[in-house]
Amino acid sequence: MTLESYKNFVTIVECGSILAAANKLLIAQPSLSNQLKNIEKNYGTTLIIRGSRSIELTDAGRIFYQKAKQICQLEENLKNELANEKTLFTNLLKISIPAGNSAYFMHKFFDSFIEKHPKVNYDLYEIPSEFVIPNVLNRITEIGLIRSSIPGYGSLNIYPYEKEDIVAVFPKKHKLSACNEILEVSELSDFPLAIPFDCLDIVYTVFGHYLLSPNVAIITSPKNTAVEWARSFGCVALISMTEDDTDIAKDMCIKKINDPNMYIMSAFITHKESVLSDIARDFLLEHVTSI
Repeated sequence: MTLESYKNFVTIVECGSILAAANKLLIAQPSLSNQLKNIEKNYGTTLIIRGSRSIELTDAGRIFYQKAKQICQLEENLKNELANEKTLFTNLLKISIPAGNSAYFMHKFFDSFIEKHPKVNYDLYEIPSEFVIPNVLNRITEIGLIRSSIPGYGSLNIYPYEKEDIVAVFPKKHKLSACNEILEVSELSDFPLAIPFDCLDIVYTVFGHYLLSPNVAIITSPKNTAVEWARSFGCVALISMTEDDTDIAKDMCIKKINDPNMYIMSAFITHKESVLSDIARDFLLEHVTSI
């Protein structure tokens, strides 16, 4: 078996037919069909049930497809490592992070890591949170960082590392300053809200639980923009808050919200069928406890 055989099998499966795969690979269809027969003969089992216009994987075919993908991924990782070696870099780490908080994430996750691994090259994708998961599912990056409710994808490994409560931030002269230290969701419904995008779905879900609709005045990317909007225009910012965020709202009133679902869980994600490069594994081991 050659590496090309594994790659071509993966292409057949992902294209959905031998003809489509042959066109993509620029290989004659009979030649690709014969190659598939040789793979099945070599392993002594049927991998694909051929239809007139489509194919169907057998149980053995599904196992073979997953392992073939891993073999191809290992070869890609090796190719990247050797290419980086030529440029004095020994590894390449591909990671997706949510846009809008890039400086925070870079210092939080990379300051000590770069010091320990000085010869690492990086592909850093700063993208909206909703594109991080597709990036990992499509193997564009090995690791993704999400800040939202935990996704229910069976093909993803989820490594939670930090929970951030969503709090209300507003000027100290705001009407809500006179309320209790913990606000009810209903107390927020009459005021215009500034909400970062990564908190938006959670806010809508929580308000909906009380049959309320949030009065969203502005949707921002970074949380400090939502706080500045509250500071300048007197609205209420609903942001996730950690100890590192206290400076951005030090002149504001900060109150918790009385609902157990008002939080964001930050987590790293990887594809279950991908073989992580050594440097990706080292990165995860530095930041989460169980890999």
